[in-house]
Amino acid sequence: MYNETKGGNTMWNIITLATTEWYFGIWLGVFILALIIEASDPQLISIWFAGGALIAFILSLFPSIDIWTQVIVFALSSGILLILSFIFFRKSFLNSKKISTNVDALVDEEIILLTDANKDLLGEVDYRDVRWKVTPKDPTAQFKKGETVVIDSIRGNRLVIKKKGAQ
Repeated sequence: MYNETKGGNTMWNIITLATTEWYFGIWLGVFILALIIEASDPQLISIWFAGGALIAFILSLFPSIDIWTQVIVFALSSGILLILSFIFFRKSFLNSKKISTNVDALVDEEIILLTDANKDLLGEVDYRDVRWKVTPKDPTAQFKKGETVVIDSIRGNRLVIKKKGAQ
């Protein structure tokens, strides 16, 4: 019969990789894995875990510190690093400039109408070899074929137009 009170091959020792000599390897592995994940997709996904694993790795080098203390320190230090990075980078995240896409670059461009346009009739334009439907910004405005207009905004897949010189 299996006796768990004797030293050596207890079920707990088997589950926890037998001795604390292995714990440094676990933390080193977590550290390296977190760095590999971060290097493959540098969006601050796992860098906090790398920091926590590094601290836990240092603790695992001291034989008197048990695995549960290392796990708690790993979790706490990873959480603290996450919070600190948010505080440090919050201004740059919240105050980042809006990056215009290629469609946003159409705003304030002048275009020539291929057809009449008003609130009931969608007009058409060709811009950069793409045929667009256009609708007026002002519902009372009337646009004639061949008239030069300005793109005010983009709404869905339609350009919203205004008279040249209008606000």
